[in-house]
Amino acid sequence: MSRPRLLVVDDHHMLREALVELLVQAGFDVAGEAADGADAVALAKQLDPDVVLMDLRMPVLSGLDAAPLIREACPATQVVLLSAFESPALEQQAREAGCFAYLVKGGTPGNLRQVLHQAVACRRALLASPGSPAGDF
Repeated sequence: MSRPRLLVVDDHHMLREALVELLVQAGFDVAGEAADGADAVALAKQLDPDVVLMDLRMPVLSGLDAAPLIREACPATQVVLLSAFESPALEQQAREAGCFAYLVKGGTPGNLRQVLHQAVACRRALLASPGSPAGDF
């Protein structure tokens, strides 16, 4: 089975670099990187990654605003939002925007890997069953 392909989106360059390094060491293929939601949407359309790992608050277009655009363009691609804020209200907004998960940045690397693998499994299940709608997993 091929390595899961990710698009990593965060406006903080050093955090994005650290995430990319962690993800590559964990066996993921980082297909692309972006610093804002608008670039994330454009790259997702181009790359069709398994998962977009994206910051919640960014310039140009927030993660919450970019998520439904990504899901519309790439229905099987799963979006995982990262936030510095633990907030049930933001988590609910992320779900309503079509995100697979909402994670707080202070979480463990193991939890991040687990959620990303679950998101990849969701995408692969959606692609394997053409009759099911890509947004309803």
